[in-house]
Amino acid sequence: MQLLPVGKIQYFATLYMAKILFDIAAAHEPADWLHCHLVMEIGRQGFSYALVNRDARLLQLRFYQLDARDNHELTEELTGIISTDSLLKTNAGKTTFVYNFPESQLVPEQYFDAETGKDLIDLFYGDLIKGITLIERIQGAACYNVFRVPDEIHSLFQRNFASGKHWHYYSLWMQSWKNQLAERANCLSVVFYPNRMLVAVVKDNDLHLVQSYAYEAAEDVGYYLLNICGQLQLLPATIPVIVSGMIDVSSVLYTEIFKYFGHIELEGFAGTETAPALAEYPAHFFSPLLKLAACVS
Repeated sequence: MQLLPVGKIQYFATLYMAKILFDIAAAHEPADWLHCHLVMEIGRQGFSYALVNRDARLLQLRFYQLDARDNHELTEELTGIISTDSLLKTNAGKTTFVYNFPESQLVPEQYFDAETGKDLIDLFYGDLIKGITLIERIQGAACYNVFRVPDEIHSLFQRNFASGKHWHYYSLWMQSWKNQLAERANCLSVVFYPNRMLVAVVKDNDLHLVQSYAYEAAEDVGYYLLNICGQLQLLPATIPVIVSGMIDVSSVLYTEIFKYFGHIELEGFAGTETAPALAEYPAHFFSPLLKLAACVS
């Protein structure tokens, strides 16, 4: 079993600057690749994947931190990973890749027009960054997700995983929230990545916000979350904040959130039979990726 301790960074052995932050493997290789499911998450700062077998048992989880400055460098980094990571070359029976780029807009069904999708994204995010505009209906909600993906990235994954199904992270995130929406009238869900966080806000049982925020310091995170509460008239002292992803409870970042919010919950995940190696890590570290795998299985 190969296991990288928390905090230890190994450099990816190519000319690119991708780094393996976490590499968690099961004890044995799967015997039947045709009944395995490879789920990948692609963003500007990170690339990760989970490989699960037919019994929903986690076989491998790997997380790369990326260092690209633009879409061209990002394509090079991802090309290097795909060409050298042997597990990405397996003939998994099912492949899903999930885009986690911030250029996304949720549109209520009554206002949706497929012909104006590109114009909508250009209006909100500008047209300097070129890409392909994709549209998908969010299951279980009268809503569409209109989003933009860099052309080179979409071509790369279509070419290397031709039979794969693609999604946007926000669409699957909203699907996984269906049960939680019934249980919580008000809450914030915050998913942390290196120098980026995703925030979803539910108020009075309705989804009011899904947004990506870049940050450099812990104070940035505190400012964003307090500003969101101010805009939506939510009380930081009482609203539940569900936290997951790459955040350490002993970090300055967690302390900053704890200063202002009185009800912080660390989100674990029990929907997939996981490898024993995951017990060495906080459960909330990998719950976002495992929830993606469960959503598309």
